[in-house]
Amino acid sequence: MPWHFHPEIEILYVLKSSGKSYIGDSINNFTEGEICIIGENVPHWWKSHEYFMTNKDSLNTKALVIQFRKEIFDSKFFQLAEMSRIKSLLERSRRGIVYSGESRELLGKKIKYIFRLSGIRRITELIVLLDEMANTSEFRYLSSLGYSDIMKTFDFQRFNKVHEYIIKNFTGEIKLEQAAEAAHMCPTAFCRYFKKRTGKTFFAFLTEFRIGHACKLLQEENMTVARACIESGFNNMSHFNKQFKRIVHLTPSEYQEAYSGGDR
Repeated sequence: MPWHFHPEIEILYVLKSSGKSYIGDSINNFTEGEICIIGENVPHWWKSHEYFMTNKDSLNTKALVIQFRKEIFDSKFFQLAEMSRIKSLLERSRRGIVYSGESRELLGKKIKYIFRLSGIRRITELIVLLDEMANTSEFRYLSSLGYSDIMKTFDFQRFNKVHEYIIKNFTGEIKLEQAAEAAHMCPTAFCRYFKKRTGKTFFAFLTEFRIGHACKLLQEENMTVARACIESGFNNMSHFNKQFKRIVHLTPSEYQEAYSGGDR
């Protein structure tokens, strides 16, 4: 599926594939075994590496996907003390949540078990699965808190068109006129609109998006600062270093050293 969103909450378990996931305003590498929960109307795109899509005989992708609407739980049901953590999980899933460690292994077994069931037991075991997801500390958020707040605005669909343009083009040249066109606005009106919705100028948002991606790249083994600079859409090392230090409060090299040392 290309970049899209839907009203259903989604739990995804990757059985066979690797590539990049685009969740909200984040870009991440994913591999076999990844498990995440994505909240309602959170834009996402799981893009497998090309060799999984071309060799249909041996490398085709496989995943288990559970989709449900939160309305399957009555509002009074959510008021039960026992449901408080699940209620919080579904709210937090607006940022996208990915699991790790032993929890990921246990959740994977539970998801496979659900797919062997039928009838009402699928629903009861879904509740158990959500409870286990809600009670582990082995997870991290994918999208920023600021992005999840933007999602609540009445014109999120318009903003999402702009964000889709950024996702697909941020590694190259981004033009204000084309971003404005994605929102069906003239550049002047678009700049006012974007600042009002996000509290930032369009290019400030773009720079933060690129630096966020650079941070993820610098966490990878054998990634050089120069390569992270280019793959994040910067064509000037000096400018990259300056913006990175301004936003992260470390130089790219300092960040990479701190991360590899386990301090970040």
